[in-house]
This record gives sequence, C-alpha cells and structure tokens, in this order.
Amino acid sequence: MSLVIFLAQNSAKTNNKICVVEPNNIGDFLYDFKDNFENYNYYYKFDPYGEIYIDNKNVDKIKIFSISITEWVEHCKIDETKLIAKYNLSFTKIKKFFCKKTN
Repeated sequence: MSLVIFLAQNSAKTNNKICVVEPNNIGDFLYDFKDNFENYNYYYKFDPYGEIYIDNKNVDKIKIFSISITEWVEHCKIDETKLIAKYNLSFTKIKKFFCKKTN
C-alpha cells in the first residue's frame, strides 16, 4: 500500500490540499539509505494505513529531509540502473516525489 500525504495549501482541485502519493518501494529505498538523509526519523513515522498528526514544529524537519534526498540524488555516486533494478525507482522519480513535498 502506498503512503498518501496531504499538505495544506491553496488548491481548489483537492479541497485545499495537495496530495502526494508515495511511489512503490520508496520506503525500502529510504530505509536502506537512511544514513545519507537528514531527519529520516520524522519521515518513517508516517503511517500508510491511517492518519497521523505532525506537530507544526516538525513540518520544517520533513522539508529538510526532502531537501536532503534531492541533494543526495544530485550528488550520489550510485549507478542509477542498480536503483531501478532493486527498487524500480529512477533518480527522476525519487527527485520528483520529494520536490513535490518541499514545495
């Protein structure tokens, strides 16, 4: 099951929310590379099977986490074909997902 995150913003299309759907296997990817990202401990608390509450003071930490992943993708030395083979995730797909979360 995919994780769906609703971010409060102005958008008439989704009742003032922006829906960000987690790509399949991103959780496994994040866990395997968690030491490379800032604030992973806030992200893994998301529950894909229910609602969660994120205190306002922690929203910035999620944003920093997303930015750290985007920066990692831009500077990593890992062969993209290995990520695709193991997780079915390209650098573009990873970056696109986390860029949506930071905007």
